[in-house]
Amino acid sequence: MASAGSDLAQRRGFSPARADASGIDNRLLIAGIFVLALIPLFATPVLPFIDFYNHIARYYVLANIDHDVLLQQNYRANWSILPNIGLDVIVTALTRLLPEAAVPRTTVILIFAVQYAGLLYFNRALTGRASVITALLAVPLLYSFILNWGFANFLLGIGLAFGAAGWWVSQRDRLVVAVPVACVLAAVIFFVHGLAFALYGVLAGMLEIGRWWQSPQRRLPPLITGLVALAVQAVVPAMLFLMAKTSQNSQGLTNADEALTRLANNGRLAARLWALLEYRLTTIVRVAEGPSLAFDIAALVAMTVLLALLILRKRLRIAPVAVPAVLVFALLVIVVPPALFGVGYVADRMPLVLAMLLVGALDLKRQFDRFETLVFTAMAGLVALRLAGIALAWSAYAQDKRDFDSVAAALPAGALIENIVVGGDRLDYSRRRCTMFGPLLITDHSGVGRLFANEDQQPLVITGPLQRAIASFDRPSRGHDKSMGFFDKVVAATAQGDFPWGLVCDADRLTKALPPSAKVVARNGRFSLIRFEQKRRGPDDGSQGRTSARTDGQNALVL
Repeated sequence: MASAGSDLAQRRGFSPARADASGIDNRLLIAGIFVLALIPLFATPVLPFIDFYNHIARYYVLANIDHDVLLQQNYRANWSILPNIGLDVIVTALTRLLPEAAVPRTTVILIFAVQYAGLLYFNRALTGRASVITALLAVPLLYSFILNWGFANFLLGIGLAFGAAGWWVSQRDRLVVAVPVACVLAAVIFFVHGLAFALYGVLAGMLEIGRWWQSPQRRLPPLITGLVALAVQAVVPAMLFLMAKTSQNSQGLTNADEALTRLANNGRLAARLWALLEYRLTTIVRVAEGPSLAFDIAALVAMTVLLALLILRKRLRIAPVAVPAVLVFALLVIVVPPALFGVGYVADRMPLVLAMLLVGALDLKRQFDRFETLVFTAMAGLVALRLAGIALAWSAYAQDKRDFDSVAAALPAGALIENIVVGGDRLDYSRRRCTMFGPLLITDHSGVGRLFANEDQQPLVITGPLQRAIASFDRPSRGHDKSMGFFDKVVAATAQGDFPWGLVCDADRLTKALPPSAKVVARNGRFSLIRFEQKRRGPDDGSQGRTSARTDGQNALVL
């Protein structure tokens, strides 16, 4: 029996075979677009993603903890059923095989490949062929607002979700084949990221409804059969989720209701809702994040106009079967709360999912006249300009990396170190980011410090001297304090705790002098290495012996 995607294509008057008459050239062009999309990754020695290197450092610890005594003293592997450990498994294995410097870029290329291929496969399932325009428009979405956050597991998971939805669309008429494979794919998506699995369920369900709505008779039995087959895919992931610690999060499903109540009682609800609205609009405008906010606004407007021209000339449309999904995901952009099950910035991810759906659902007619070819050329020019702008902006981090390495070289092996990024606001584009450098203290400079090790979300636990150092003082929680004076409090609090060392980025933005116990050991560019003198510190100068040939350490607290 023909697949659902092929049936849809036949009804529109073309088949995959006819559409792919120049299939070899088409595939080469699509592959070439992907290769060009990787250029910015090689423009800098450190990728400027906020949380990304924190995850990379965790993978490093997990890969080396079995034979590194220092790591064993400060961290403990805690593998368990969790709905967001896909990259922990994959990249931990890669870390054992690849040079340390190659791991971050390799991880991003893997994520890009899954997103790109998943979206094109989804497009082929809906329209009968993988469109070059989908390939082209997918490139800006690789460099997304969410990538700059560094939410690696989610990005891999959503790429898999679109690929799995493509499988379901193309094979769902053969349930005996479609369901077993889809169940495996659903479980894989769950382990990569729980939210991506939930979005896959919504996407596949809406496609079922869209398929039913497009059928001539709209009989209920086929719809019910399809929805039941989808529900079967959720059985194992649902059981796994109930077994996972994530489901037992103290905040429950979301803390949005408690936050709204607290803000209302304090008379700050209106101001907070307005701030959230502004931020939500930013996540939409910058869904594909380029070198600047002005560029992103101009590029979004220009690309929208170009797409509208193709739509008005009836050369481009959204595949009708995807319309219900588009409407639902547009609603999710508005209504999804900021946090779910203790995972933050959930709402930030919805514009990217909607944009990927729109790009993946584009149905392009093959015959273009000269004007339409010019429109397509203009689109390609915009994408190329964006890649060039990103590469140029990122190239400035090369100097930061050199300055950081020269300062971090003065850190004793095995030293406990706190990372302090002065400023560090996600939307502060006045300075280059610093949050990537703290985690590099573990992979490059033998330091030991904080990393993401929430046992409800990650397969790692902080223990030993590092745990005691973290518990030795209450680091101020920034909340909504945007003042530079807040970071003076952070430095002062660190000086009172058991971290003997601190790495400060942009110390020139502090409004007060360093505490008397703080001594600058090394300074270069934006980075300062600080030694905190404290009476209770032993003669080892805050460092710990390392008996393994490999060095390690880690620190990254994102403010």
